[in-house]
Amino acid sequence: MKSYSLTLSSISFICSLFLLFVSCKKSTVTDGSNGGSNPEPETIKNIIYGSNKDLSGKTIDLALDVYMPAATATQKFPFILFVHGGGFIAGDKSSAASVMEKFVEAGYVAASIDYRLDSSLDGVKDACSIDSSVMQKAVYMAVQDTKAAIRFMVANADKYHIDVSKIFLNGNSAGAITILYSHFLTQDDFNAMVPGIETELGGINNSGNSLTNTYNITGMAANSGCLPGVQYIKPLNAIPLIFFHGGKDSVIPVLHGTVNYCPNAMHIYGSMAMYNRLVEIGQPAVIHIDPEGGHGPYNEDFLTNNEICFFNSVLGKNAASGIYSGQESSCP
Repeated sequence: MKSYSLTLSSISFICSLFLLFVSCKKSTVTDGSNGGSNPEPETIKNIIYGSNKDLSGKTIDLALDVYMPAATATQKFPFILFVHGGGFIAGDKSSAASVMEKFVEAGYVAASIDYRLDSSLDGVKDACSIDSSVMQKAVYMAVQDTKAAIRFMVANADKYHIDVSKIFLNGNSAGAITILYSHFLTQDDFNAMVPGIETELGGINNSGNSLTNTYNITGMAANSGCLPGVQYIKPLNAIPLIFFHGGKDSVIPVLHGTVNYCPNAMHIYGSMAMYNRLVEIGQPAVIHIDPEGGHGPYNEDFLTNNEICFFNSVLGKNAASGIYSGQESSCP
């Protein structure tokens, strides 16, 4: 593992850096009606996992795509849920198709979700003019939808060949923020940050659908994400995590600072701060930092290969912590 110094500089307003690649793997694509045994890898698109109102009051149907390995009727696989990036104003589940197929090839059931976006943020040219409570509401809705999607997949675990004892979350940029908030922050935490948010938008654990399934998250991969404080990571909720971040990311600081380095924005803690906290607690964590990289500096292949490797090590109970610089792989 190499050493490096962290430097930070300014870049543009939140955007998701997500590269698309064409997959040559054969699969069967259906409209969601086929949930039986799979003679070959299968992709089921546009499955409705819930519905909810956006900030304008419009009811949105919430959909996900499921990607499954070839399976016998009773075979179960680890599961990964992916949340796309896009600054909470853009992006959709289809952007993760080739990533999901890579996880299928590695023996995972994978799902990519759509979640409610905040159209009021679209077209904003000055990121520093955004009220932090507005952004927090966008994050809150994404967290509600992510939790609803997990409940749906757990409720349908047999249909989609999921081992519910092995659930992983994965997200890029806004998606990374979403999965980190969804796991580490409670309803009380959100209520304290944005008073009245539960009354206005509903709870984080009971919105989007009426399912009440409980579950535990086994591990996560967060690319260019953050939390509002490392104190939310506690011994009781700490899980193995692999982080990716650019050393010169000024949208989400790699250590800590304000969003977009705006003087009046909320203070946030990036991947390095979260990594340090997990190691302090004694939880396995890996962090990849591109010292010269901006927001989302790693390409799809690098991200996915190292994520699969880390998740496999978690399943094998041999995950280890480490800091990796540039294009250095964390795979043994």
